[in-house]
Amino acid sequence: MDVPTLLFDRLDAWRHLPAYQLERRADVYFSLYLHEVLEAKFGIPFNPRIVPEFPFHLGTIYPDKPSNQSVKLDYLAFSDAGDKAFFVELKTDMHSRRTKQDDYIEAAVQAGLPALIQGVKAIFFATNAKRKYFHLLHELEELHLLDIPDALTKAIKNESLVGVWQHLEDLRNIATELPVQIVYVQPNGSDEQTISFYEFADVVAKHEDAFSKRFAKSLREWGSVKAGNWSG
Repeated sequence: MDVPTLLFDRLDAWRHLPAYQLERRADVYFSLYLHEVLEAKFGIPFNPRIVPEFPFHLGTIYPDKPSNQSVKLDYLAFSDAGDKAFFVELKTDMHSRRTKQDDYIEAAVQAGLPALIQGVKAIFFATNAKRKYFHLLHELEELHLLDIPDALTKAIKNESLVGVWQHLEDLRNIATELPVQIVYVQPNGSDEQTISFYEFADVVAKHEDAFSKRFAKSLREWGSVKAGNWSG
């Protein structure tokens, strides 16, 4: 079985179906190459550690509307030097760009990285899904945005709710203010905020493995043929 060909042939066909969400199926494939694509776009080395579905705490980006709910950013990325942050949104259909989403990303930029990390802490304090959010905290610690006390890690591993509450306040936000670049990865477009699927494909195609070659082929098709226009 030629798995890469079968996989991408299926994605090529299924993306034309009315309820199929290609972004949700293909986002992990984009993530494999994202730091290389960002390097090619911006001419600087990037940290390969990328945080998917990074939450923007609504009460943080909209202080006049207190809420512990969140909206999500597709990928949070950083330069390898750690001196610049990148808010990356993936769109596999040009029609999926929404003004409301663009607005909350801009609001997050205005809030600044330390405030956004403080917002993640607020969500962690409020959520019942603390074990899952702890994995996010760990990712942020690896990026030097948080300092997690050992006692909190131990309490999470031991599923000690009392211990978690005892050590929540010891969770330190160590993020610093950084310039933020908004980036849209989408089928078409060419400006400082946009990486087209053709640009993405050029980087992917530099890899010699069969998966990369087949992914690059699909990327070029997704950039040239709108969803719903497939002729079979």
